[in-house]
Amino acid sequence: MAVPSEARPMVDLDYEQQVKVFKALNSEVRLRLLRRATEEPAISAPDLAKEDEFEITPESIVNNLNQLEEAGFLESSNVRGPGNRPRKEFTLRGQGRSLVFEVIEDDYLFTFEEADVADY
Repeated sequence: MAVPSEARPMVDLDYEQQVKVFKALNSEVRLRLLRRATEEPAISAPDLAKEDEFEITPESIVNNLNQLEEAGFLESSNVRGPGNRPRKEFTLRGQGRSLVFEVIEDDYLFTFEEADVADY
């Protein structure tokens, strides 16, 4: 399998970063947060906490979003929300990430690459 030049093989990441990636993907809540990040320009914990989809506190949502950011899936920015209060908004990193995981005998390949975004 050819690895695109902009892809970063998982074996090139240190184990600490690899663990962050796998832990981030090992949660139904974080997977649903990633899905929401693909559907909206930006997501924030206070807005998500008001919906029935996430039955956890805003603080727990922020912790999960932070884990996705540390793993390289999201990026955050500090913005002013309602009432001019500061809050973090999260967006997909770059134009999104493509995740490839391939296990073969005596080796494995795991890469991140920029995703091509389809125009509809």
